[in-house]
Amino acid sequence: MRELESERAKLSGFDDELRSLEEAIRTKNARITEESLELQRLIHEVDRFYKEQQSAVGVLAQMEREHEWIADEKENFGKPNTPYDYEGQNIAECKATQRNLTERFQGMKKKINPKVMNMIDNVEKKEVALKKMLHTVIRDKEKITKTIESLDEYKRDALKKTWEKVTVDFGQIFSELLPGSFAKLEPPEGKDITQGLEVKVSLGKVWKQSLTELSGGQRYIYSCFLFSMSPFRSLITT
Repeated sequence: MRELESERAKLSGFDDELRSLEEAIRTKNARITEESLELQRLIHEVDRFYKEQQSAVGVLAQMEREHEWIADEKENFGKPNTPYDYEGQNIAECKATQRNLTERFQGMKKKINPKVMNMIDNVEKKEVALKKMLHTVIRDKEKITKTIESLDEYKRDALKKTWEKVTVDFGQIFSELLPGSFAKLEPPEGKDITQGLEVKVSLGKVWKQSLTELSGGQRYIYSCFLFSMSPFRSLITT
């Protein structure tokens, strides 16, 4: 009876240890899922800014094709003491000037050929609008470029931190599931972590170069473990 009770106690201890391992795996998987979702959000954000940048570049290129004077005056855009000194423009004053000129135009309408004045007015309005559009495009392009660079750096840092944590947990959990072994995630030779990760498995002191070198049971345990890592699995190449 004592031996039976002893065996039951051992089995109970194993059950507790197994439940502890399962809880650890669930916790790690939850954290991996959160990091993966954050990574996906950042990727979508970068894609959105990239599309906006491409659209802005297209608008700028179209304006340069339609208006030859832009190429001639481009180097003066934004320079102080020039007609293109955007910082020196006061929108409220410009609007007030426009209203004043409109009133004068209405008063002189009977004395001046309205068709000619309309043509001049349209040209001036187009010029002002084009200047504002060009200034906005250039400014937004710079902001988008800086934002993309910042997001790229943030994405890389976030991915690196996640990888550094996950690869440690990956190895520890794998060694618990398959005693005497160890596993880690590493980028392929000559590449970085944004281009994918490879699984390296060690049995004892020997690192396996391919999963085909594992036994059938070892490969089965690895496959089950990899399936549990599904949130991060898209970056892992076997």
